[in-house]
Amino acid sequence: MSLDDLNTVLPEVVVTATACLVLLADAILDRKLARFWLPLLVVLGLISAIFSGPITVASHTAFGGFVVVDTFTAFFRVLFCILAIFATIVAPEYLERRAIPAGAFYATILFSTVGAMTIALATDLITIFVGLELMTIPIYVLAGMARRDRYSNEAGLKYFLLGAFSSAMLLYGFAWLYGLSGTTTFVGIAEAVAKGGLTDGATLVALALVTVGLAFKAAVVPFHQWTPDAYDGAPTPATAFMSVAPKAAAFAAILRIMIGSLGPLGLDWSAVFAILAAITMTGGNVVALVQGNVKRMLAYSSIAHTGYILAGVAAYQAGASASAAVLFYVFAYGIMNLGAFACLIYLDLDGTRGASLDELNGFARRQPAGALAFAVFLISLTGIPPTIGFVAKVFILQPVLDAGLVWLAVAIALNAALAAFYYLRVVVHMYMYDVDANAPRLLRTDLLSAGLGIAGLAVVVIGIVPDGLYRWALQAAAPFVR
Repeated sequence: MSLDDLNTVLPEVVVTATACLVLLADAILDRKLARFWLPLLVVLGLISAIFSGPITVASHTAFGGFVVVDTFTAFFRVLFCILAIFATIVAPEYLERRAIPAGAFYATILFSTVGAMTIALATDLITIFVGLELMTIPIYVLAGMARRDRYSNEAGLKYFLLGAFSSAMLLYGFAWLYGLSGTTTFVGIAEAVAKGGLTDGATLVALALVTVGLAFKAAVVPFHQWTPDAYDGAPTPATAFMSVAPKAAAFAAILRIMIGSLGPLGLDWSAVFAILAAITMTGGNVVALVQGNVKRMLAYSSIAHTGYILAGVAAYQAGASASAAVLFYVFAYGIMNLGAFACLIYLDLDGTRGASLDELNGFARRQPAGALAFAVFLISLTGIPPTIGFVAKVFILQPVLDAGLVWLAVAIALNAALAAFYYLRVVVHMYMYDVDANAPRLLRTDLLSAGLGIAGLAVVVIGIVPDGLYRWALQAAAPFVR
């Protein structure tokens, strides 16, 4: 390991050092000082990580070729840091109210962020598996961090058991790929596949195992069973983070593996991904329609958005526009879905559960700024202009049509219309219903309001002028253009 190798992974080093520093500060600072300094320390560390690495960079490898830094890596580094910053800003009041150890919470988010960043760096199966486990193990902890709440304990246990099963499936698939190709590098596997050196039956087994393992990580139907209970039972700030960062990392892994190493088999797996995308978006939306609990409704809607993103992966034959659409949608989804979950923190509810629709009656009269931010996020998730969610769906539809998947484009349009019912129903309850007599108490959370205000503004501004972000996504997609 040389100094150049360390410089290559400097953002990851900065985030890791920040996590260790947060744990140290939490041990030596008293409670009042820690409440102010710990979130500030996390935010400063993540901003430093963003600026310690280039936004666009020529591709180069390090650590003997085990990691690569390119435009794709740079894109996801910035995205993961932004999501971690947002999750940190919205959390302090909730953590104090629920007596959740703040230092452990922030450090866990940071360690998970390092794992997600490692996935974007990967050039071989070993690195990507290490990154996946480093990302998901802290997420298991986040889900069960409200240790006195049985729903949080259930969420952590279910997520851990199913996550361990999916990791085993994925690792078994990686072992098959290594056994067939004789290498763990994506380039080597792609060359072996292109030369036809892999036997058909064995290749099918490896492809199936890898697809199932990655589908679990991304919450693709029918491998989504852990998602509703894990999201519903976890502390709400943890749910906000775990609903976006692991999904973004899962799609980074899918792009690296499926296009980077198994691209020559694209005609085989793209058809499967297209079918899974349609089933996922439809299944998530249909079940979300009947949910009376808003947190659980958002959990099922996040499954539907997995289907939209997966449609972009299935259309990879359209070229750079398909991968760029996936990256743009992942960025958009991260901001608007994290914001939507974070808006539930305003309500002082028992345990970790989310608000019911009736408990949101008249929310706009009681908390105008919070209701406005929530409405913006929900409208964006629906795909109504001029929001980033609308632009993201348009960018997904174009490569899907270019790839000849007209039926999938129709499915996306119909599901977007279906989702409008349950998203806009929440807006109606907030603005058009009278305050319920048993409405939960609202909490004064200035930091939460500031974070939601910035995120809501970004949703609208990028929706109006998306060119800069899309051009960056096109640059980040360059490593996958064949």
